[in-house]
Amino acid sequence: MKNISKIIRPVHLGWLSEILICISLFCACSAWSPSSDGYIYQVPVQTDDGWLTASLEDVGMRTQPMIDFINALSAYPDHWVHAVVVIKDGKLVFEEYFRGHDLDLSDLDGDLVYQTRDFDRDTLHSAASVSKSITSVLLGIAIDQGFVAGTDETLFSYFPDYEHLNDDSKSRITLEQMLSMGSGLPWTEAYGYDDPRNDLTSMISSEDPIAYVLSKSPVAEPDTNFIYNSGTTNLLGEIIRRTSGMTLTAFAEQYLFVPLGIDSYEWYPFPKMTQMTVASSTLYLRPRDMAKVGQLYLGGGVWNGSRIVTEDWVSQSTKQAITMSADESPVPGLNPAYGYQWWLGTFSTGEIATYFAAGFGGQFIFVLPEPEMVVVFTAGGFEERNYDALLQIMNQYILPAAGY
Repeated sequence: MKNISKIIRPVHLGWLSEILICISLFCACSAWSPSSDGYIYQVPVQTDDGWLTASLEDVGMRTQPMIDFINALSAYPDHWVHAVVVIKDGKLVFEEYFRGHDLDLSDLDGDLVYQTRDFDRDTLHSAASVSKSITSVLLGIAIDQGFVAGTDETLFSYFPDYEHLNDDSKSRITLEQMLSMGSGLPWTEAYGYDDPRNDLTSMISSEDPIAYVLSKSPVAEPDTNFIYNSGTTNLLGEIIRRTSGMTLTAFAEQYLFVPLGIDSYEWYPFPKMTQMTVASSTLYLRPRDMAKVGQLYLGGGVWNGSRIVTEDWVSQSTKQAITMSADESPVPGLNPAYGYQWWLGTFSTGEIATYFAAGFGGQFIFVLPEPEMVVVFTAGGFEERNYDALLQIMNQYILPAAGY
């Protein structure tokens, strides 16, 4: 993966800042005003994908804040939001799609490139590190199915062929510590993806991605430090493959995607170890299908009356498992914490608790248990690494529409 600087156009948070300034000052912006009637809300189209659709009013939400949001967004044609999907009380009540640039990861051995797309409900979108939360769901299912004994199993018990890389400092690392980013193994993705210091880039280009992770020496005792680590997520995906005898994508299809009615996706493997899926970051899903994963967790592991993963795994995954600082979160303003590959936080509007999956560029699945909502964003903020703009959309428009 090289040349991340090949961004087709620059993206900035300025567009949203200008919108929020206009709203807060009640000014008459030349491009937009809250009374503008350019956008007309329509109930999402009912298809055979498993979602029941309804109007915002049907589930007790107000329409005007959502109209104001789209009118404001549309005034800035260079915004980087690609899709917004809102689920309330188990029903799909809002979805809008926009044109933009998405990552194209079909050639992980080549340059990192972007494709321009007119997004709609049928368009696959890069989920980036939302893939991590999906991998967590799959590990929970693997435990339910008896393929994996439990989260207290040790890392190297699943990699006996790499025992030569084990030592006393690594022998106690458990799957739970890998899930919570508490393994103590060093990792950084702070550099551009064309920089060899970026561990994910180096892992993907490695002849042996497993050895790349396992050869690292811990820099902290297990459970003492939050160190965001895509490498250990990929080892979790490989553990599923090794115990089930199925590639991670085949396992996901049988035990998660088919039960959820997800019939279109892509999930790319490591280019030099093709039996191993890049569990941390190369999944592509449609936004409606991302919302299904959120609704599955909101329903305690049940989708449309069928249990897919245990309620216990949902509960364990979405409660704090390790201490972390706010600046380690993709959205520091949410007062973040971390579970099993799921982020946790609190929205300022009404102090609404959430847990969420988050990915590079602004890919999010927000699950809000109290208002019984799931909100999905896909986006092209690949230069930002700071997604407070989406937090402001939640606080300024979507939560007020729900009465918060």
